Order: sequence, then structure tokens, then C-alpha cells
Amino acid sequence: MKGLFMESSRVQAAARKALMAANPLYHAWSPEQQELFRATMNDAASDRVEAVLLNELQEPAGTAENAGEEWLDLPNGKLAYNWANLLTTGIGEDMIWLNETMAENVSLLDFETVYDYDLDDYHFQNKESSRENADYQKRDYYALRFSLWARLLIDEKLHYATITSLATHITDELEDQGADMIHRLIPHDYVEGENHGRKAEGGFVWDMRLDAKGLEPQLDELNERWREYLQQRWVELSQSFQGQTPAAFMMNTCEDEDLLALFVFNNAAALESVRWRSFLSDCRQQKREFSEVEHHVSEAWRQAENWLYEAHRDILQNFDPTVTKLRKQRKVTMAPGAFDRLLQRDDDD
Repeated sequence: MKGLFMESSRVQAAARKALMAANPLYHAWSPEQQELFRATMNDAASDRVEAVLLNELQEPAGTAENAGEEWLDLPNGKLAYNWANLLTTGIGEDMIWLNETMAENVSLLDFETVYDYDLDDYHFQNKESSRENADYQKRDYYALRFSLWARLLIDEKLHYATITSLATHITDELEDQGADMIHRLIPHDYVEGENHGRKAEGGFVWDMRLDAKGLEPQLDELNERWREYLQQRWVELSQSFQGQTPAAFMMNTCEDEDLLALFVFNNAAALESVRWRSFLSDCRQQKREFSEVEHHVSEAWRQAENWLYEAHRDILQNFDPTVTKLRKQRKVTMAPGAFDRLLQRDDDD
């Protein structure tokens, strides 16, 4: 890691060369034109950028077929490529790039603030849900129901960032801790069903069955109640933070030699105060201690833990497993090799 950052000039030189390959006039343009080009680059230009980056950053330089792919399998290779690639795609002071799919002819430059992007996504999600489900009930808007993933430069170093709301961060933590607790309350595992692996049109049948030693209906009921609890808690937490003074909570960590950054915002007003083109500096204007987030998580888990104990007790005493809830049966067919790809670690996550 240290050696790679000492070679930052090499990464920057590769990015400059790649941008020139994408368009020979790039370095003659104004900063505004350059930023627009990076944010809206077409596939042909992106392919030229990738080719140059792979050629310039391989260490040692590769000549064999698939040398670029093999080099990317190395930790430093992936990091160097992603760092240089950010310099060819990012916008603003921090070269931020959002790892989210956008509509055709839409880029991050079309949204001035994080709030603008999040509100647009909220309307899109409601529209799609209404189209797929005629009974869908539109939800009120609260900040960042779904976390965003981004890359940006902090102190001139590549960071992989998660951008989320305080309510979403808390409920995500509750979900993880709750899953562990449910496993302790009703021990269970997944075993192969009788149809697992059977050939089907286009692949094979995925048939893994839950084994809870006879308590499968009770486990299913507990999981269902837990999902509903988390959804309700997210709304309650979002409402409780809505009127607070806008705040941003930041935490940097390092995992497997990757630098990670977590940005947590307490409400929509906080999102309105953060512009994509000045992301870090705007966050720092409303920064508060991350210990506040940890306190909220601890308090929420204390309540959730009590709720889970009570729900578990109620289900064991009063739940009738012979009454089966109507649920649509689904058959899952996996393409050959699909499960192998799912098991592979994605360094971008």
C-alpha cells in the first residue's frame, strides 16, 4: 500500500495519457469541458482509456494474451487501475464517481446535490414499484432509503465510499445483529433439496431447503416479523431525525489494503447541503463525531434485542404452524457456472 501511494505520480501520468487517447484535445480544454467529458464519456472513449491504463500500469508490463486480466487479479493491480480510472471519470474537487446505474444521457453532473440525486431515485423507485405491483402503496420520502457506493479521492488517495442515511445505517446494523441472534434462538442451516442440481432448460435447478430441526414454520414466522419490524423502525428513525440540525458523520477504515470511507447523513436537509462537486468540503462543514452514530446503533439494538426475545417467546407459545400462509411458489433456475461467479470476491464491493 505504502509503495503504491509513493507511485501516485505514475498513476496520474497513466490517467493523463489515457485521457489524451480518449480525445487528443482533452488537455487543451477548459476544466469545465474536461469534467463534462469525464462524466459523459462514450463507450468507445472508455475502451481507449482502459487499454492505455492496462498498458501503462501493469508491473511488469505484460505482453501475453489476457495479461491485463491476470494483472488485475493482483491487489495492487486492481487498486492502481481503479485509482487511475477514477482520475478519468470523477468530477469535482474530490474526483467523485458514483457506482450506480443512471438513465441514458444522464450523469452525476445533472444533480447538483446528493439530495437531488436521492429524490430523483425515490421517484424512480416508486414509479417502478407501482408499475410492477398494482397494489403498491407509495412511501413518503426520507433520506437515502438505499445506500450509495462511490469512489473519491481523500488526501489524494483512492477511497471506496458508502454514502447512507443514519436510519439506513442503523437498520442495516440491526439486520446483521438480528440475523445472528435469530440463528442462536432457532439454530438452522440450508441443505440440498431433492431437486437441487437437476438439469433444467437453460441451466440447473437451485433447490436449497431450510433445516431448523422441525421448527421451520416458526423460523419463517420470526424472520417475517423481523423484516416487518426493520421496515417500521426505518420509518420511525427517519421521522425522528427529520427535524434535527443537519449533520454528517464520517469514518475512514482500511480493509484488505483498500481505503474505505463511510458517510452517514441524518436527514434530507443534510443531503441538500452537500454538492457533488464539493462533496468532502461540504460534508466537513456539518461534521459531527461518529460516536453519536455508534450510540444510536447501541440504543436501537437494545430495543430490537428485547423485541426479538419477546417475538420468539410469543411464536413458540402461541404460533400455530399448521396454519400455512399463502405465498407464491418460485422455481429458481441457475445458468451453468453462475454460482461459481457469485462466490468470487468482487474487489469493488
